[in-house]
Amino acid sequence: MFEIFKKKPPKQVFRLVGNRRTFRSPEEIQKINKDEADSAFTRYKKEIIDALLLSYGFHKYKTRAYVRLNRIGLLEYIDLQKERYGSKTFCVNIAVMPLYCESKILDFSLSERLGTLILGKDIWWDFATEKIAEASFRNVASAIEQYALPWFEEVSNVDGYRAKLKSLLNEKRADRFLNAMDTIEDKDSMIQKSIIELELPKRIL
Repeated sequence: MFEIFKKKPPKQVFRLVGNRRTFRSPEEIQKINKDEADSAFTRYKKEIIDALLLSYGFHKYKTRAYVRLNRIGLLEYIDLQKERYGSKTFCVNIAVMPLYCESKILDFSLSERLGTLILGKDIWWDFATEKIAEASFRNVASAIEQYALPWFEEVSNVDGYRAKLKSLLNEKRADRFLNAMDTIEDKDSMIQKSIIELELPKRIL
C-alpha cells in the first residue's frame, strides 16, 4: 500500500505596496505638497499603526515609537523613521533591550529593520500623497504582523534571546547582556528603575 504525501503549499511571498527609493531628487521634493504628506502620515499612523499596535499591548512612546515589556524583562520597541531631508519616505525599526540592565540611554544592540526581515534588505515606504500614504501604512501594518511580531516572539523566552545575542557582531556587548541575564537577581526593581530613568510609559509594567 502506497502512502500518499501531500505537498506543502509554497510559502507566500509578501507583496510590497507603497515602497520606493529612500531619497527623492530636489526637483521631486519641490513637487510634493508637504502639508498633505505630513497630514497623511499623522492620520494613517493613528488610524492604522496606532490601532494595530495598541491592540497587541504596545504603548505609544514619544512621537513615532511604540513600546511594551515582554515576559522576560525585555523592552520591545518599534519606531517609524522618517527620511530627514524631505523625501517623505519612512522605514520601520524594531529592537529589544533588557530593562534589568542599568542604562542612561535606550541601548538597542539587538535590532532589525522591518525591510530586512521581509526581504533581507532595507525598505522605505512612501507617504508623499494621501493615496500612497494609506497604501503604505496598510502594507506596513501587514508586515508588522507577519514579520515583526514573530521576531519579538522569538526573543520572548530565555533560550531565544540567548541565541539572538550570540549572533551579535559586538561580542563585548553581547557578553554584557548574557552575563546580566544570568547574574542579576532583583530584576523587577531594576526594571522599575529603568522605566523611570528612560522616561518610558509606566503603563508598560
